[in-house]
Amino acid sequence: MAADVEARARRAGIFRHVHVIFCNALAAKNYGYNSMATPEEKIRIFSSALTGFVRWYRPDIILVACNTLSVLYAETDFAKQAHIPVIGIVDLGIEMMAAAMANDTAAAAIILGTPTTITANKHKEGLIRKGIAEQMIVSQACRTLESEIQENPGSDAVKKMIDTYLTDALSRIPASATKIYAGLCCTHYGYSFDVFQKTFQNHSRIPVEIIDPNPRMADVVFPERRYGKYAGATAEVRIVSRVGVTPEEAASLGALLERVSQPTARALHRCEVKSDLFEFTPLKK
Repeated sequence: MAADVEARARRAGIFRHVHVIFCNALAAKNYGYNSMATPEEKIRIFSSALTGFVRWYRPDIILVACNTLSVLYAETDFAKQAHIPVIGIVDLGIEMMAAAMANDTAAAAIILGTPTTITANKHKEGLIRKGIAEQMIVSQACRTLESEIQENPGSDAVKKMIDTYLTDALSRIPASATKIYAGLCCTHYGYSFDVFQKTFQNHSRIPVEIIDPNPRMADVVFPERRYGKYAGATAEVRIVSRVGVTPEEAASLGALLERVSQPTARALHRCEVKSDLFEFTPLKK
């Protein structure tokens, strides 16, 4: 997401200069939100992370690019008193999928996401509100897939997991469906877009169109109708985290980021480790 925003900021020329700060909401190594025991713990830590981001960096806008965190946001204490715009990616994904399916009543949807995202059921509920028949929506939780993708988006482990999850999802598609729209409802999944596409081609009896809502977030900040105000617009990127990036993660994800934004790839390699980014006290077992 930071790569899309940095690249779009320079191309759009809406602002003279944009300072992009990617703040990682991960509290500790091997303590991801999908491994936390309760929703309350997830909400408490994410609220603390948002509070820390604002305290340290005073942003003009917050983009919650993670679907898992987007479904938690409304329940945080931070949300109840926020004084700046906060935009989550879940609503954007719902809009994209609903728009694609609007004129195709025989189409089915597959929602691919982490267990937290799928359990929250926000995407399915949103599609139903927009007129998509419930029986045409399949939700598929992809446990630990995001972690494997972060290590290496094209690894054999990732390919095997995607094969397993898509096989399960496709087995639940109604026989009457003539097309499938598959939503990549996790920020990490876009890094393995080619793997998803090839796997669908190998297993689906009907055409599949993959919808990746990640680039849409940049549209919110940089609408085309306002392009061109400044020539030679500039942008800079920082990546800040309580948890360091491993050399393997920097190498695998950096290579993909370079295709979109070289400054973001460089920022990943020099990730700023900030232990006091936000307050974190793990629950006692």
